[in-house]
Parts: sequence; C-alpha cells; structure tokens
Amino acid sequence: MKRQQLLTKAKISSQLLFCLTIQDLVMPGSHDSASVTISNWAPFSAVGLCQNVSVNEQLQRGARYLDLRVGGNKKSTLVDDTFICHGFLKGASFPDIIEEVHKFLRYNPREFIVLEVIYQKHEMSPEQQLCALQLLSSTFDQKVTHDDLNGWFKLNDLTLGQLKKSEKNIIVLVNDRMGQFSLNGTQYGSDTVAREFGCHHHNFMKNKWHNTANAQTLLESNESFLERTCNNCDKF
Repeated sequence: MKRQQLLTKAKISSQLLFCLTIQDLVMPGSHDSASVTISNWAPFSAVGLCQNVSVNEQLQRGARYLDLRVGGNKKSTLVDDTFICHGFLKGASFPDIIEEVHKFLRYNPREFIVLEVIYQKHEMSPEQQLCALQLLSSTFDQKVTHDDLNGWFKLNDLTLGQLKKSEKNIIVLVNDRMGQFSLNGTQYGSDTVAREFGCHHHNFMKNKWHNTANAQTLLESNESFLERTCNNCDKF
C-alpha cells in the first residue's frame, strides 16, 4: 500500500475512533491498582498484593483504567487519614496515590484515564467521604468531567472526540458506598456527587476482572471478551 493510502487510512481510523463513545472503548486496566503499597510484611499480604509495580509505572506501561480501593478511620474527619486497602490490608495514603495519578496526567496531558474509587473496608466518617470527593475534584480540577444538566456534557453520550475538544482527560467513578452519605443535614447521592465533584457512578463502565496471574490466560481471556463484544455490537 502506498504511503498516501496508509496516511488516508490512518486519518479515517483516527476520525472513527474520536466518534466512539467512552462506553464503546475497551482499555487496559489493573485490578486493585495500588495494592503494591501494602507492606510485604503484613499478614496475608501474599494474597492482597495484586500488582508489583507502582501506579505510575502501570500508567507508563499502558494501563488506562485504575481500580483504587479506599478506606479510612470513622473517628477522623481528615482526608489524610484515608488510605488504600485490599480487604483488611492497608496500603499507602489515598491522597498520595491521587497525587501520583495527577502527576502522570500533568506530564502527559494528551493521555486519558478512567479512575474507579471503591469505598471498601475500614469505615470512613461522612466528613472523610466528603473530603475525599473534594480532593478528587480539586486535584483534577478542570480536567475532570462534571455532569452538566443544561450544557453539552452527558456522560452516556460522551465521545473521545468531545473529551479531546474540551481538554478533559479523566473520568472518576465511585461506588454507591462512596457516593451516598449524609452530613450536617445534607443528603449526598449519585446525581449530586456527579454534578458537584465530577465523580460518576461506577456502573457507567464495566470493569472486567479475568482473575488470573498467567499472562497467556489473560491474553486469551481478553481476546475472547473482545470477540464477544464485537459480535454483539453493530458498530464493529
């Protein structure tokens, strides 16, 4: 194929890609992404450590969907007392990991990632939950996507092209437990959290867990998943 034909084909492919909604995309990700910060000396850490490289290194290697599990101390109101966890195992400070993600995006502004934050074990106080959401919103600031009921942004219809045009490069997802709480007479729910903090319900995207540490099995499982996805989608 001649060079001009290759360039034309590449341009068309790029245009088609930017027309895809975010929900149409399949991207590489990691399970319990920050579990590498759990101490090797912690009891049962062997089953809690799902990754052996840092969150930044995972991003550098191509991961674009991060799965963070977070917990806290219900006696504290400080976001600095929130941390990464996997079950009862504790890892690094949650704010430190968020800053690690922010640093990657700051140095790679054209990259796009999905950050899923799951409130799991270790009960947080409502004040901590609010502070954690405020941390996510303030850290990523204008780069995070907020639900705009009167404007252009509707998450379910969002395309990669719209993200690029609006200079957004991160979608933050949270589970029900993280996004629903009451504080000082104010009830927070999925719609409020999406609108005020840019943190959307995590059911928006499917986080596929292949449950294997074998590279060949993981590859085959991904290929099988992609084949089923393509067969069930008229666009492909």
